[in-house]
Amino acid sequence: MQPFKIQISASEVDYLKQRLAHARWTTPGIQSGWEKGVPVDYLKHVADYWQKQFDWRKQEADLNQYPHFLTEIEGQNIHYLHIKSTRANAVPLMLIHGWPGSFADFTRVIEPLSNPQDPDQIAFDLVIPSIPGFGFSIPVKAKGYNMFRIAATFTELMNRLGYERFAVHGGDMGAGIAGIMTGVAAYNLIGTHINSDFFAVAGLGMFPSDDASFTDEEKAGLERMRLYKKEGTAYLDIQATRPETIGIALSDSPVGQLAWMVEKYREWTDRDKNLPEDAIGMDLMLTNVSLYWFNQLGASSAAILSENMSMAFDWGGDHNGEANQWTPPKVPSAIACFGKKEEESLLKKLTSFMGEPDRWSFYERGCHFPTMEVPDLLVEDIRQFFAAILPSSISPGQSGAKDARSE
Repeated sequence: MQPFKIQISASEVDYLKQRLAHARWTTPGIQSGWEKGVPVDYLKHVADYWQKQFDWRKQEADLNQYPHFLTEIEGQNIHYLHIKSTRANAVPLMLIHGWPGSFADFTRVIEPLSNPQDPDQIAFDLVIPSIPGFGFSIPVKAKGYNMFRIAATFTELMNRLGYERFAVHGGDMGAGIAGIMTGVAAYNLIGTHINSDFFAVAGLGMFPSDDASFTDEEKAGLERMRLYKKEGTAYLDIQATRPETIGIALSDSPVGQLAWMVEKYREWTDRDKNLPEDAIGMDLMLTNVSLYWFNQLGASSAAILSENMSMAFDWGGDHNGEANQWTPPKVPSAIACFGKKEEESLLKKLTSFMGEPDRWSFYERGCHFPTMEVPDLLVEDIRQFFAAILPSSISPGQSGAKDARSE
């Protein structure tokens, strides 16, 4: 486990600015707004800011204030942040990002989770890994990095850090990894906390075959979800089926990478916000886009998404009867959903298809990216959930924080 520092070369930063300065733009189409994708005039504005005003060195320094590390697990480079609380009884908590995201998604929740101002509030030791193919967990050296393998890899990371028991939170793909960890690492888990929203649920296609028990308002919401599934998930189909083709395009064009991500930042954030920077801020948005550009993550993340969309579930195999009867222990779970009031009852019904969580919360601010949009709400939900379950799930001094190994 080696300390790591983000150091993008000056030549790479200069090359990005040169490419942005010489971008080749399309002529604005007849359609206005975002209905057919990112408006070219808007993207020109953001690209101009990226080239002339965005300060990568400042963002790089801000990211480097946290302790970064690299380790190798089964031959794969794994990058992670490890932020230890000043509290002696802090609870180990892994935070797992999704797409189009990175470890940088969590910068606004690090301080309130690890060092809360109120001494009566629960504190956490934070481990924030980069999914293989994302952040600095590159290059991906072997095929097969689906969510099952990633869940096992992240469990091994926590074990190496000395955390025999730990909590986990995830959103988007990170929510899927956290969910799978309840099977592959149930004895290690204090509890799992995930966030979800209209677009996450719609993208999974979790639609009931019989909607007779749904209200008219819920049925209307289902129709909106079906429409989104049909018209709003082409990005996933392309990455799942042609990752190399789209990877080449994104690796060669910073404006292409920007458009590919900004579209989703706009579509998946609180619809009360007019533009994505209104929801998450221009600099944080471009920090993530820059990480994707500098590390060619458009290609590697598409490859990982493709692995996960095509993975096979083999629950049978050659297991004997005794093994088939084994079920993992119950892991306390929580789901925090973000959206608009009219989506609440529908989301509660649809997320229940994944199993009834021990805690289900709904918030009318934020959407797919709560760590960046509404970090205060997410932090409080995480605190409340784990504070409520800790007395029964873990004894004092057993969190692993005191015995955590030093890198």
